[in-house]
Amino acid sequence: MSEDPIFIIGVHRSGTTLLRYMLSSSPRIYIPPESDFIPRFFLGRAQQALSVEEVADLLATIFEEYRFAKEWEGQPPEATAFLAAMDGHTPAAFLETLYRQYAAQYGATRWGDKTPIYASYVDLIHELFPRARFVHIIRDARDVTLSMLDKWEAKEFHVDVYFCARNWVRRIRAARAAGRRLEAGLYHEVHYETLVRDPESTVRAICDFLDEPFLPEMVSQHRLAQEQLPAGGFHEAVRHPPTTSRIARWQREMTPADLRLVQAIADSLLEECGYELKQAGPMPLKEQARHWRLATKYLVLQAGRRVLQAAGIMPPI
Repeated sequence: MSEDPIFIIGVHRSGTTLLRYMLSSSPRIYIPPESDFIPRFFLGRAQQALSVEEVADLLATIFEEYRFAKEWEGQPPEATAFLAAMDGHTPAAFLETLYRQYAAQYGATRWGDKTPIYASYVDLIHELFPRARFVHIIRDARDVTLSMLDKWEAKEFHVDVYFCARNWVRRIRAARAAGRRLEAGLYHEVHYETLVRDPESTVRAICDFLDEPFLPEMVSQHRLAQEQLPAGGFHEAVRHPPTTSRIARWQREMTPADLRLVQAIADSLLEECGYELKQAGPMPLKEQARHWRLATKYLVLQAGRRVLQAAGIMPPI
């Protein structure tokens, strides 16, 4: 068995939460809610020594601003005692101590992280944790797009069909490129569709990759999810046994115009990932104008985001 950290990565709405609860159903493993903060705090500073003041600031920010801390039991750690528990003053030592103390609250000895945006930050995490194992879950871009639109289109101005498809391509290409740079045994891909069609065989293969014993409860993740997730919430599906009902939703629910747009953006990568394209006909002039309009919106928002990130106003995402 291994104690190497586990990082579940993948585009939002690809099954990362399902996989989190599957692995956390082992008493050896605890994976907290999404962290999101590693690039914000440590991008370009992975080897920088931390002072007690910096440790205090980091802990305060994490426990005040991030959902990561919502399953922490009791009071946040005190900075001086926390620094004394760290094996060194590096960011890796900080994170190792934080995650290990979190896991220990649940009786677990191996910790992990499930944060979709880390698909774009594999190199940073590998620099921090050279033996970290990455499990990259991939789902059909057309189903991901529908799911993202269901959850965020009405709430988030930047979320539209073009954004969902471009985000899918960007994250997957980044994760796969980084995975190729890692040594053998550190990066593993799994498809959402395979996971829900054959949970036991797929999770067994993941456990082999992680050097982790397979336990039957890992394919009954809904039992743990029902204890920790509210009914009717954002991740309601995880509170039920794995189902194939959400595979190829796009064939039933996606409009021809949206299908043409998603496939125009993601066609080659869809095929690389083993998904068959559907012949949807040429894009009419009205749809071409829409494509241009949404592409322009995306590029403007991305440029603005980069400016705000460079100024320290917006964290990396």
